Amino acid sequence: MIIIPREKPAIKNMNSYYLDMQKLIEHYQGELGAGVVYFKAPSMLCALFFDEYQVVSGCCEEKKKKITGKAAIDRIVKLAPVTNFSVSVYWIRPDRLYFWANLSNSEVIHSNLSTEFTDLDGLIRKMEAEKLTGYVDVRLHGEFKGGLLFFFNGEIIGGLSQKDQGNIDRSTALREELIAHSRESGGKFNVSRIFMDEKTNGTTSPAVAFKDQGKKAPQAAKTKPERTSPPAGKKPSREKTANPMAMLESLLATVEGLVKGNRKIRSDFETLLNQKFVEKVDKYDFLDPFAGEFRYSGGKIAYTGDAGPETLVRAISECVQEIAEANAMAAPLRQELHPWRKKFANEVIEFDLRL
Repeated sequence: MIIIPREKPAIKNMNSYYLDMQKLIEHYQGELGAGVVYFKAPSMLCALFFDEYQVVSGCCEEKKKKITGKAAIDRIVKLAPVTNFSVSVYWIRPDRLYFWANLSNSEVIHSNLSTEFTDLDGLIRKMEAEKLTGYVDVRLHGEFKGGLLFFFNGEIIGGLSQKDQGNIDRSTALREELIAHSRESGGKFNVSRIFMDEKTNGTTSPAVAFKDQGKKAPQAAKTKPERTSPPAGKKPSREKTANPMAMLESLLATVEGLVKGNRKIRSDFETLLNQKFVEKVDKYDFLDPFAGEFRYSGGKIAYTGDAGPETLVRAISECVQEIAEANAMAAPLRQELHPWRKKFANEVIEFDLRL
């Protein structure tokens, strides 16, 4: 399986027979800046990773064979015009592009660490301290088979459950689940380091190779692409791709709903929130309830402070997480946030939210 972030497709389900790959890549280089073109056929998966200047790498899997780098790019160039691929394009954070592009370019540094001698929580903390860029492969006994935890410079940036094999899970839930099941059922861990080669594995402009490929589409109905986000015309900035205030309003409204429905909590949500703001004033002065730079009431946010979106999102997400943990709402909140994560996938990715 080729692992890529797939929360927010720019466009999906196009038929490769009818695509000019060079123009497609050039278009999304300008519109997204960095991303991946994902090719899916019944017996084959491929991916082309690109930044705004070039295609930086490729990967192909068919049956049990995997090829990467220039060989994969050449293979995709050859097959794209004549293979019935479903093609989708996904945005990737530019600073994480080489992580995902080089996921196959990894080396096992710790193998077959048994739960008899290694605690997963301790192993994770060790990898955080060692600033690992790579992943921990958790293989467990029992029904819960395990999964992968991805590390970027020592921070967990997501995970993938073997029972799900779906989108990257950026919440803390998978980590906690893996730790709990490893202690209950036992298993083994492998740790791999990714080599972040930022040099192109192909050519400075491999998309040009698509240009001269003659292709004739078979006589069949064209597949209409399903667009899931409108083209912006330029590489998206955070202002264009993210709406942090709407995302935070929805987040706080979700927590407020849980508080109202919890009979054990005697305080209303705004009181809990302001109490938490007071605790955070030394770290985030704009949260001071008496200064009134940030206010939440009636499902709406009013903000007049100078702190940027990253600081604001970090501050509010910390408050939400601590309120949930202090009131035994962490698990129900994770469940309630499923539709929120889908709706605000751009923000979840850009601000690296792990709720």
